[in-house]
Amino acid sequence: MQTTVDQKPQNESFRDHISTVDESGKRIWIYPKKPRGRFYTARTIVSVFLLAFLFGAPFIKVNGQPWILLNVLERKFILFGTVFWPQDFHLFALAFITLGVFII
Repeated sequence: MQTTVDQKPQNESFRDHISTVDESGKRIWIYPKKPRGRFYTARTIVSVFLLAFLFGAPFIKVNGQPWILLNVLERKFILFGTVFWPQDFHLFALAFITLGVFII
């Protein structure tokens, strides 16, 4: 089936008015539905788990260090019990690039 670029829709009246305003100028309210379903439920469960991890990880100790500590003022970053100083940033960046390319 071939389609050409010059084809126009038969009814172009949708361009003549705003879809959320009626003929008298009053607003037509849009009421969205609450999302539900398998993927919405899974996304909610994952987001709760990630938030719990984000807020709970600093209180978990590994090798006497917190599991995650991002101290910007002192330029000290602790991830998974390993201390990263500013001069170690290239190792940190390389690890995340490797994670992104090969795992995700």
